[in-house]
Amino acid sequence: MWHMTNDRYQPWVTQKPGKLSKSSSLGYKQKPQLTQEEQIVKELAKLLAAGRRRAILIGAVAVVFTGLMGYRISRRPPIYSGSFQLLVEPVTIAENKLLSVLTQTLGETNDKTDSGLDYPSQIRVLRSPQMLKPIIEEIKQQNPQYSYLEYSRMVTALKIERFMEEKEGTRILQISYVSPNPAEVKLVLETLQKKYIDYSRENRRAKIKNGIRYIQTEIHKLKQEVSELHARKEGLRRQYQIVDPEMESRYLFQQSLDLDNKRNRLQTELAVARSRYRTLKELYDRGSFVTVIQDFSVYNGLIQQLHQVESEIVASEVRLQEEHPTLKALRNQEKDLQFRVRRAAESILDRVGGELKGLENQEQLIAIEANRLNQRARIYPVVARQYDELQRELQVATDTLNQLVGKRDKLAIDETQESTAWELIAAPEKPKASSPLTSKKLILLSMVGIVLGLGAGLLAEILNNVFHTPEEVEDETNLQVLGVIPFAKELKKFRSKASLPSSALVPVSESAPVAVSPNLLLGGSAADVVVGYASSPMVEAFRALYTNIRLLSPETPIRSLAIGAATAGEGKSTIALQLAQTAAAIGQRVLLVDGDMRSPKIHEKLELPNLRGLSDAIATDISLNEVIQKSPTDDNLFVLTAGSVPSDPIKLLSSKKMHSLMEQFQDFFDLTIYDSPPLVGLADASLLAAQTDGLVMVVGIDKTDRNMVLKALDGLKISGSPILGIVANGIKGYTPKSYAAKFR
Repeated sequence: MWHMTNDRYQPWVTQKPGKLSKSSSLGYKQKPQLTQEEQIVKELAKLLAAGRRRAILIGAVAVVFTGLMGYRISRRPPIYSGSFQLLVEPVTIAENKLLSVLTQTLGETNDKTDSGLDYPSQIRVLRSPQMLKPIIEEIKQQNPQYSYLEYSRMVTALKIERFMEEKEGTRILQISYVSPNPAEVKLVLETLQKKYIDYSRENRRAKIKNGIRYIQTEIHKLKQEVSELHARKEGLRRQYQIVDPEMESRYLFQQSLDLDNKRNRLQTELAVARSRYRTLKELYDRGSFVTVIQDFSVYNGLIQQLHQVESEIVASEVRLQEEHPTLKALRNQEKDLQFRVRRAAESILDRVGGELKGLENQEQLIAIEANRLNQRARIYPVVARQYDELQRELQVATDTLNQLVGKRDKLAIDETQESTAWELIAAPEKPKASSPLTSKKLILLSMVGIVLGLGAGLLAEILNNVFHTPEEVEDETNLQVLGVIPFAKELKKFRSKASLPSSALVPVSESAPVAVSPNLLLGGSAADVVVGYASSPMVEAFRALYTNIRLLSPETPIRSLAIGAATAGEGKSTIALQLAQTAAAIGQRVLLVDGDMRSPKIHEKLELPNLRGLSDAIATDISLNEVIQKSPTDDNLFVLTAGSVPSDPIKLLSSKKMHSLMEQFQDFFDLTIYDSPPLVGLADASLLAAQTDGLVMVVGIDKTDRNMVLKALDGLKISGSPILGIVANGIKGYTPKSYAAKFR
């Protein structure tokens, strides 16, 4: 039995006692694992092979299409063409700057050209209905004979492109027009020339007016903006008392340095004053009044008087009594001087304290001033930044205002001039005639013809859904090819020259040329064989087929097999006969059974009677010796013809009697070959194959429909019939060496 897997057919083994395994693994070909690159190469090879097969058809379709269409086009009237050129951008610096002013003012700048002209958009405008329809109407009114002109016709015949030079775009537009009528070409080009130049003049004037209008609006806005910025700037000055941010910055820096120096000096003076005051205060508190005032020269006389009186008192105390008037007077004078010294010391202490207080007051004032400067320094960056921003905005606005005023004045001057932006540099030339079949059209027709040819080849491949090579059979069925039988056209010539008996010649297929009997070539007498033909491609093909079948199971030889085909006319009967004769020629006792009771062929090929045969052996008790015939050409070949045509072949083939007969055949003969009916639509072949060691399927190259073969294989899978392999029949250009390495 068989079951479906990712490969089309995989074996499902069943075993009958004493017989060859019914596993179809004998015919199954292990498919190699291909990489993605190898798979792509394989598919490309298939496409190339299909192209080679259909090369004549592809070439014929391409040539016929190109020839017919080229002939039809060449029969058309000649086409006339003409053109003129316009310089659409100025080449002088002055005019180019003027257009640059316009485009930049109106926001139409473009990096492709100096003046900002967008060529694709401009060409669209020149080809637009708004531009061409009025021109068409004017032509119709002035020239009624051109009433057939319409926008669709004109825009198709009109070509506008940027003139290129050395792969770089110039500032020139080339306008061309084609028509079968040369007068139409001339009239249209002359009209387009005039209208396009008028359009450029009006367009330029409109741009100038729009530019002036736009500039006036912008000037008014900028004046308001400048006034507002001035007001904000003055308000900032008044609020923070700023004349100039740079001067203010230098002033704050210098003030800070001066305050630091003044604070340092004051702190030094304050330290000295505080130390002096503490010293004087301590001396005063101890009563050292003289010490307090001794550093002040203004009190030197007082100190000298006190010292003199004290000296006199000391001298008087030695010589006078305490009650002496002189001593008392000196004592009173001393007290008076001491009082005066004390008052002087108090005055000095008050003065030094006053100086200390003044220094401390100065320190507080400096601290207040420093705090004020710090506060001003903290807010200064913000104010300075605001001031700078206002100044920059004001400068930008002022510069822009001045530029716009200048542009407005330039446009006002240019508005009075009559110069045009476009200039005619090449007038419309006389229309030239050209053949309707140009080289470009011919190349295009050839390409279309090749595409149609490829389509025709693909359609032919789809409609002719047959196998073209044995490799295709292997890939599609995943069954190995046991043999490759050539299309033996040369054997027909050989028969006419050698004049061999007709019984020695058998056809390769029902419609193909005939082949020489292997019995004559392998086992006949030397008189009946043409020298050198024993190694002909036909003989070698059947030898290889028989050898491959034997090598399928070298340990358990194949004793019975069925030869089948998907449909009739593929050469299965001829191959069965040739295979039987080949086996018999090497000494095998071979029985060839014609199992096709519906359309028997074996007796006709061997010119044997078919009065009694297989159907009679099954349906009656006739002896096998009475129905089995010996081949007239080989002693080892025996033939059982189909016999009389039964009403129900299925019933006979599925009977126990048929099963018993097949077992007897296998016991009596070394090899039994059954020629079976077509597989598609009939169950006969499946019944026969199920009772044999396997079925060999014949596939006609360039003849058998793929779908029929696959359908037949599906039927064999369902019935569990083993398949030994494929025989590719009718190969043209066959040589034994070309297929020996692949299919042996």
